[in-house]
Amino acid sequence: MDVTSGAFLYKKDADRPHAIASLSKLMTAMVVLDEQPNMEEVVEFKAEDEPAGFKTTFLRGEKLTRQELLQALLIGSDNESANVFARVHGGREAFVAKMNRKAVEIGMRQAFFADPSGLDPQNRATAADVALALRAALAYPLIRETTVERTVVITGGVSGRPYTIKSTNLLLGSALNAGGYQIQVGKTGSLDEAGFCLAQATKDPQGHEVITVVLGSET
Repeated sequence: MDVTSGAFLYKKDADRPHAIASLSKLMTAMVVLDEQPNMEEVVEFKAEDEPAGFKTTFLRGEKLTRQELLQALLIGSDNESANVFARVHGGREAFVAKMNRKAVEIGMRQAFFADPSGLDPQNRATAADVALALRAALAYPLIRETTVERTVVITGGVSGRPYTIKSTNLLLGSALNAGGYQIQVGKTGSLDEAGFCLAQATKDPQGHEVITVVLGSET
């Protein structure tokens, strides 16, 4: 998709709904930022935030600022951080409802969200829907600034422990940038039901921004 015009440059099965895994976190971030919260306010990790059956990055009872939570969410694709955001922004049920309303506002015609992290395979959208979501996300300076970070170290407010958060987007460190192409915003996702997914906006040497979305890749 061309970002400026919104025109699709190439499509293949772009209107077929598919599980989108952690690409859901783009919507989570936008819903949080729409509320214009104090990003320096400290929030606490609680037992109820821990995703069942999945490892956690942060210690229970740890405290981070919302800004740090956003970094964990978008750079490291941390599932627990998504659950924390949902809890402190109205509760899980209300937050997911906001995600679905936001999807309608953006024009995502076949999108549905059941949880804030994307671990629920019911979180589905088409590749065209995801392109619209990423185009909307480009309007948020904090999302742009955060997703291009390859690594960030977050110091726990309670433990004092340094948590190294590495980007799940391997293209950030690739030769792509050396060729005059710059990644503007990128998010990955993977789940058994979703395969491997990527949504990324790239600026070419002429300054054009183009969005690429791939869903259901085998690798």
